[in-house]
Amino acid sequence: MPVRSIIIPCHNEALRLEPGAFSAFLQQSAGTHLLFVNDGSTDNTQQVLEQIRNNNPDQVTILSLTSQSGKGEAVRRGMMESLSLFPAVTVSGYMDADLSVSLDEMTRLFGCFSHAEKRFILGSRVKKIGAQISRNEWRHFYSRIIATIVGSIIRLDVYDTQCSAKLFRQDSIETVFNKPFRTKWLFDVEIICRLHKAYGPLNDNGLEEPLLEWTERKGSKLRWYSIFRVIREVFILKKYYTGK
Repeated sequence: MPVRSIIIPCHNEALRLEPGAFSAFLQQSAGTHLLFVNDGSTDNTQQVLEQIRNNNPDQVTILSLTSQSGKGEAVRRGMMESLSLFPAVTVSGYMDADLSVSLDEMTRLFGCFSHAEKRFILGSRVKKIGAQISRNEWRHFYSRIIATIVGSIIRLDVYDTQCSAKLFRQDSIETVFNKPFRTKWLFDVEIICRLHKAYGPLNDNGLEEPLLEWTERKGSKLRWYSIFRVIREVFILKKYYTGK
């Protein structure tokens, strides 16, 4: 049985998926299972995922959704499916299909649980000496705006709420992922809100770990006007998770 699972949401990712990279990783990672969630793709994503599974039948599962539900719901469904399929798994996490966070980096983050008694690990894209963080300046600016708004309104002291490398101890998954998210654009932040509401101070229960590698990929769906949707969702989170 696997001891780690990685959930990877996919919507029209046929041209960005790298079957060779996933197969090479799995050959060296006997205890890791990949669960791909095909979120109603209309391109050849399903065929590419089946190729990856055929090359690694014991370490790959595909959950195919009939219509697009959004990244947050795809992640949530994948987490709950993994919990159902592999109750003996100790830690599960999610990442993007484009490998902006590498599989080796995810493995390093999994290792953080071995020397830290934490419920969750959040990857953080911090540019510093010794790290290779390649980010689009617009997306970096956008991310900082979101973090500033979240920090001032919801009072969550997390540097990088939007990083798509987040890992959870298995006994926390049902608490965080059992109900659909109220937000679409800020589901990452909502996850953190749920952790805080369920377990108390984030510093006592989790770790924000600076990534050593991050490579920005093309294909972002963010637009300048997305900020207005984000602000609306911040107040939704404030209402339901702070009671104010």
